[in-house]
Amino acid sequence: MLAGDAPALRRQATARPAPFGKDMTLDQQTDRYVSFKNIDCDGKTRAVMARIEQHVAAGDNPFWDYFRQQRELAHGRGLDDLRVLHNYLPTLRELLDDLDDQETLDMLEELERICM
Repeated sequence: MLAGDAPALRRQATARPAPFGKDMTLDQQTDRYVSFKNIDCDGKTRAVMARIEQHVAAGDNPFWDYFRQQRELAHGRGLDDLRVLHNYLPTLRELLDDLDDQETLDMLEELERICM
């Protein structure tokens, strides 16, 4: 390093990164830790729940009836499907894995990563 480069190095070390990235504004950001703005959590939840409802209807595991009942109770308490899915994440993952339903598993993982 040349001695004349020291001021440039100091400026570089003290420069603050843009809070929302160089190319993105707050309105475009989809980071849930900043805001849920521009993230369709309701739509993603509906999509996951629609796929899970197919398993509930098939009734190939006693858990599905229990899940249906708990979902109805949760709705009665004013809780939404995102909360219901969150409450049963480990069990849902295990059952969907056993059923080789990778697409629903992927959707559930994305929902958890982005919205929960």
